[in-house]
Amino acid sequence: MVPEDRIRNVDIFQGLKDEELRVVGRFCQESRVEAKTTLCELGTRADRLFILEEGTVSIRFEKGATLEMKGPGKILGWSFLVPPNRYTATVVTVTPSRLLVINGPDFYELIHRESKLGLKIMDNLAQVVASRLKASVEIH
Repeated sequence: MVPEDRIRNVDIFQGLKDEELRVVGRFCQESRVEAKTTLCELGTRADRLFILEEGTVSIRFEKGATLEMKGPGKILGWSFLVPPNRYTATVVTVTPSRLLVINGPDFYELIHRESKLGLKIMDNLAQVVASRLKASVEIH
């Protein structure tokens, strides 16, 4: 379990109450990885969400475009919440990194069972995806 203070500023958990953050924190596990660790691969089954707390990752998209992202609080692997549940990019750590990892099936069940909480998270997720889409269009 991760205390609510560690996830309070994560993009998709914005606006959640302390009790809701505590519930979400039960699904988070800390992970430390070395540089050059592949977190997820484009097109593979999306079964985990990563929250970058420290470090830098490289995100490589289908057409070869690459961008770097630094923590804290950035989410990676958001497609685990959206059918067809396939990763939309390959993510590799550039530096040693500290992450929070949420495994998909249990969390997916939670957001469907706790509909108010699920709606807030999905609303925030839509905003994150929209802002990243806008940023990627501006890059090209």
